[in-house]
Amino acid sequence: MKTVTLHITLILFVLIFSACSTPRSVISIEDMEPATISAEELAQKVPNYSESLQSLTGSGRAIISEPGNSERVTLQFQSGREASLITVRTSVGIEGGQILVDSDSLLIYNKVDNYAEKVSLKQSNLTSIGSLASLNMLDLFNFSFDEENVNKIFEDRQYYTAILDDDAQVTISRSSGLIQNVVQTRSDAAYSRIEYEGYAQIEDFYLPRKITIFSSDGKSRATFLVQRLEVNKSLPPLRIDLPDDIPIYRI
Repeated sequence: MKTVTLHITLILFVLIFSACSTPRSVISIEDMEPATISAEELAQKVPNYSESLQSLTGSGRAIISEPGNSERVTLQFQSGREASLITVRTSVGIEGGQILVDSDSLLIYNKVDNYAEKVSLKQSNLTSIGSLASLNMLDLFNFSFDEENVNKIFEDRQYYTAILDDDAQVTISRSSGLIQNVVQTRSDAAYSRIEYEGYAQIEDFYLPRKITIFSSDGKSRATFLVQRLEVNKSLPPLRIDLPDDIPIYRI
């Protein structure tokens, strides 16, 4: 269960295709031309809900695929701007653990093996799992970028691809302005790619119903299909109530 829980952290709560499905091809900027659109104009096309979207609650099914192994679990999540709480259930409905992410740390409670791990998100030697977990769920569902961080922009008939100052590549649909994928080119990045699919309107927001995250080496991936999603609902305090006898290991 530890392996499943940690891989759920890797996707940070994300979105069905079969574990043997073929990933979508990544658009190469080598096949694109320098764009005439400015960074300011592009940023205006991309929905940015950082002010209007303050909470998400929902549930869905997740598939974690790695060489020689595939796991299916159910996630229930609650997320505000300051913290996210995710409950993981196995394929037979047993609650396997919880994950709490705040601005400073990641707490993983493994209910099957009765232990908890806490990771500082500021550690210089943070694992790829913890690095990705530093993304709040709201930021994951609505990936946004500042026009000041855009270095170059390329285009073809269907897409824009923005190259950011940290060398991330963000591909955006020309027709809708919705982000299709994010590619990390740095060798120390926590993940290599995030793919967004199945956007749907929920109240005033367009949010993906399926997100796939690929590991930094590209050999593993986690896919989450959202089955229920609610926006801007009042949230209870987000915390994990650990039993007194549960040890917390700090990494």
